[in-house]
Amino acid sequence: MPEKFEELCSLCEKLSQISSRISKIDLVASFLRKLNPNEIAPAVRMIIGEVFPSWDQREFEVSGSTLFKVLQDLTGITPMEYLKYFDETGDVGSCFKLIFEVKRKPVQKLLLERPLTIMEVYRLLEEIAKTSGAGSRRKKERILESLLSRASPLEAKYIVKLIIGERRHGFGEGLMEQAIAKAFNVPEDLVRRANMLISDIGHVAQRARESGVNGIKAIDITLFHPIKPMLAEDAESVEDALLEFGGVAAFEVKPDGARVQIHSDGVKVEIFSRRLTNVTKSLPEVVDWIKSKVSAKKLVVEGEVIAIGKDGKPLPFQYVMRRFRRVREIEEVMAKIPVKLYLFDILYVDGKNLVDEPYCVRRAKLEEIADPQLLIPQTVTKEVEVARKFF
Repeated sequence: MPEKFEELCSLCEKLSQISSRISKIDLVASFLRKLNPNEIAPAVRMIIGEVFPSWDQREFEVSGSTLFKVLQDLTGITPMEYLKYFDETGDVGSCFKLIFEVKRKPVQKLLLERPLTIMEVYRLLEEIAKTSGAGSRRKKERILESLLSRASPLEAKYIVKLIIGERRHGFGEGLMEQAIAKAFNVPEDLVRRANMLISDIGHVAQRARESGVNGIKAIDITLFHPIKPMLAEDAESVEDALLEFGGVAAFEVKPDGARVQIHSDGVKVEIFSRRLTNVTKSLPEVVDWIKSKVSAKKLVVEGEVIAIGKDGKPLPFQYVMRRFRRVREIEEVMAKIPVKLYLFDILYVDGKNLVDEPYCVRRAKLEEIADPQLLIPQTVTKEVEVARKFF
């Protein structure tokens, strides 16, 4: 039987009131076990405050004025009343809940007898996200009104929170990985690794539910699903770095730029930011460089994009951020803020996952397929003075 959306909302309310991490994990694990297989992925994302994977380019594009118009149609609320209730609650989702409780117009009995399910809410949110073009605002309003007209006050709160990206119930992706492991009896490290490789916690949960350990182990790098960035660790000094790596280490300069992960299948190229946001449209020259200066057809590489001044020297970080935010009139901003790409790692090439290979092996493969002009300068040494001179 389809799970009611109200149950998911009640779970989120409980999570916001509990401080114990173990209790939170137990609650979510128990909830996941009772879901149907097709409900797992959307439910997992909704619990952590998302509807789509972080790299998914779909957006709701529902403005505050659109939300208010729908709320006004359903409750008769005035702008002054809304501000009063917002001041009482402190966030938009809770404000909607309170207004639904005290101001809602009578609802047809038939609507109340048809409770929303998780999948209904997910599909209607999908419909809102894919609606675009002429008349899209009015169509979004109609879909949203039909959804909220069937929602309880608590459901209205979480529907609105999902649309505007409000997350305040203290259950993030790390805890969800632990809950999935507990719910479906799979090792937590495998869940974490699978999520690292495809950055889609919902899909990972569904595979765990359907196929257990074998399903999780089978998850591998998928082109255009960004891999979560592997983070560096600090060393206090050059000596400490050499000691950490057994006496020999590769030293590279860290540019004052923005980290990117680039996926290519030989025809299409997509670029993701450190936060896994798709920034391809902002960096067309990087797309061209990957197509013309890298020989491998299918690949995932990581690098830094830096902004370059008229004197050829790097500009501060905020300049490259201007490029990332710009998606229109790109030619104009390309002329004003040119960029340079420095590649420093390769994670996948022509069907082979390189994540578990030693860095020296990955660097050698990167040097094999990429134009030297694209590579970040590096020196490999066991000598402290050589490393210091490099910097």
